[in-house]
Amino acid sequence: MYCSACGQPMDPYQPICPRCGRQVMPIATATPPPWIWTRVHRHVHTLGILWIAYAGWTLLHWFVAVGILSGMFHDWGFPFGHGFDGFYGFPFAHMAWFIPLVTTILLARAILCVVTGIALLHRASWARPLALVTAFLTLIRPFSGTALAIYTLWVLLPSASGQEYDQIATS
Repeated sequence: MYCSACGQPMDPYQPICPRCGRQVMPIATATPPPWIWTRVHRHVHTLGILWIAYAGWTLLHWFVAVGILSGMFHDWGFPFGHGFDGFYGFPFAHMAWFIPLVTTILLARAILCVVTGIALLHRASWARPLALVTAFLTLIRPFSGTALAIYTLWVLLPSASGQEYDQIATS
């Protein structure tokens, strides 16, 4: 910033020019809302997107695994049952309930992750506790689940984060 009378360089917040003594009008600056630069506000949108993407990632892995397992341990598409259906050494031969059970559990977990992500994106007041519970449930999922859970806990677990989230949350 420069003085309009003498051209002397000045700091933006100096009220009077040090060279000529002329009073300078301060520059009006927009002040951001107090919550805009908090750590929670910067990361909550990213967390919401990551939870939704993680739900899709989990289901994709399971559907690929089911396809591979059914190809390996079924009749491989051959007529006349030339597969491993009658083979007693196969671990799932007598557990027809296993794949539907795991599919149901993974669908429920994916729905929980999607609800968590959408709630965080909408800044729901109940989204923080839900995200913390979901993070603790996902903590032992190797690699991507563990990383997402640790990131969620880092953003939302501290008590200061609770206050920051309450400032940006909608009722």
